[in-house]
Amino acid sequence: MYRRIIPFLLGFSTTICYCQVPEGFPLITKDDLPDAIFSATRTFTGTSLFGYINGGAELYLEYGFSAATVTEISLMGGKYKTEIYKMSDPEAAFGIFSVSKYRCLSMPPLTDFTCQTRYQFQICKGRYYVSIINGTGTGSDTIASLRIGTIIADKIKETEVDLTAFLPGVPPEAIQKNSFLARGRLGIVNGSPDLEDYFKEVTGYTAVILKGDDKTSLSIKLHDTGSFKDFIELHNWNQKDISSDGLMTSAGELVKRLSDNHLYIEILK
Repeated sequence: MYRRIIPFLLGFSTTICYCQVPEGFPLITKDDLPDAIFSATRTFTGTSLFGYINGGAELYLEYGFSAATVTEISLMGGKYKTEIYKMSDPEAAFGIFSVSKYRCLSMPPLTDFTCQTRYQFQICKGRYYVSIINGTGTGSDTIASLRIGTIIADKIKETEVDLTAFLPGVPPEAIQKNSFLARGRLGIVNGSPDLEDYFKEVTGYTAVILKGDDKTSLSIKLHDTGSFKDFIELHNWNQKDISSDGLMTSAGELVKRLSDNHLYIEILK
């Protein structure tokens, strides 16, 4: 599965944006790590995010982006770029996390959703997505990243996202490890490009997708009746035939109606 990787520079950047940090932001400071050296925190809001990740800002805006801070930290002999993104809601934060994580070596239990690799530690909690990047991938980097991530996660007091309503009956650990959430074409392309045509020209939806060995499960909540109608017509389904009992289509899909404008679909492999 293709995963988007945002380019980064570990050296302290010369691009400066000394905007005011939003109130309540879970910013890590010298008070939290007295033995660390901090760069000046850069803050980005709205479309100013293009000034930081010109090739990836569209994805964040598609999900619902509010603000981001970037702080570079020297700690224990290593350098760590700490990015904290505040999204519009917990689902949006999980969406960014879900299409950004890749081949997690471990999932430290700081929150329900974490992913640690040699060079990156990612956290999702409440409306926040956190990325801590290092340049050498040593054991010391892993320890320092976990230390930084723990401090930030403890500052976030918001409730974890709950996706069980999207995938009823699916064990939470399966959702945690294998699902991703999309709110538009870019989310689909980054999470599962083979499904791009399945959502072709449809807008206004939140989709949670879980890929298994024998089937792909899609839970799609359309934001209004117009988007629901567009999705149904895209697949040439008869809306009257779709109920909570399920409709088996000629293409071999099982389509159920969970509620108004909310479908659950199983695609057999």
